[in-house]
Amino acid sequence: MPFADVIGQEGPKKKIRTALARQAIGHAYLFSGDEGIGKRLMALRFAQALSCETPPSSSQPDSCGRCRACRQILSGTYPDLLVIEPEQEKANPQIKIDQVREIERHVIYRPLLSARKICFIDDAERLTANAANAFLKTLEDPPEHSLFILVTSQPLRLLATVRSRCLTLRFSPATPEQFEGALALKQAMGSEDARFLSQVCGNRIGVALRTELSQLRSRHDRFFELCRYETLAHPTAVLQQAEELSKAQPFPDVIDWLSHGLRDVLLMTLGTGQDLLLHRSRIPLLQQLAGSLTPTDIVDLLDSLQTLEQAPTQNLNLQLCLENFLFRFHQTMHRDVA
Repeated sequence: MPFADVIGQEGPKKKIRTALARQAIGHAYLFSGDEGIGKRLMALRFAQALSCETPPSSSQPDSCGRCRACRQILSGTYPDLLVIEPEQEKANPQIKIDQVREIERHVIYRPLLSARKICFIDDAERLTANAANAFLKTLEDPPEHSLFILVTSQPLRLLATVRSRCLTLRFSPATPEQFEGALALKQAMGSEDARFLSQVCGNRIGVALRTELSQLRSRHDRFFELCRYETLAHPTAVLQQAEELSKAQPFPDVIDWLSHGLRDVLLMTLGTGQDLLLHRSRIPLLQQLAGSLTPTDIVDLLDSLQTLEQAPTQNLNLQLCLENFLFRFHQTMHRDVA
């Protein structure tokens, strides 16, 4: 059953199925939650359940996932479904007023095949001010046959008047058990790799499925390379490392693997159980590092890392900030070396 493809999200799933069973569909829904946890997939499954030509005979409303309507919804060619997304090729992707005009043209006519004209707006927080105000007029007086599904990971960036006219369904990350079970099923992934992705991706299955595991592990291994005394032993080496890291794209990935590495060192200095560690294959090195450090040392580095994270948004020289951080990182990690 297609709804079963949405990992977790039992609350939103139940509300949608109840509305389908009672034929009490609202005119607008807001799917809110972190990126990559199934909001977009749920919206498509909702559209399929409303439009399926051969729905399964079950007490739980669903779709077959195989009929022409179900296939066309997934491919984006179903005539009664309009998908609106930001212009991804732009440096600052937005949903502009011309796209809202397209929504108006789509819903004004009665549906051709389905009971409803469905409009799915992905990354709805990307609506420009003009586009949001224009869309609000349609939302305030929608045609009876229309259904709007807005998907966002930043609901507070939407106009309050838009949010108030939608039924909000809040989505949460899957549990570690659901996450690891889904990866085992979808990618035949071993438990250790699934556990690693679970922690790094925050149990967001969509993010994990887009992640190349070998590249992710390679980036995390960079932390332990920086921990080696020889890597940052000379100022020229620090400058070179800072230059390379400042050019890494996307830069938040650098903050991510640095913070995960420091977290493991902190856990080791606190003497917590090894099952909480992300890099369990690095336990000997973590023990060696923790032997000469205190929790305060690591917390200070994490504070410095937080400052580094804000550098791109505060117009600071990122390479210079990285140089300062790496000098401090090396000094802290190897203060017992003459």
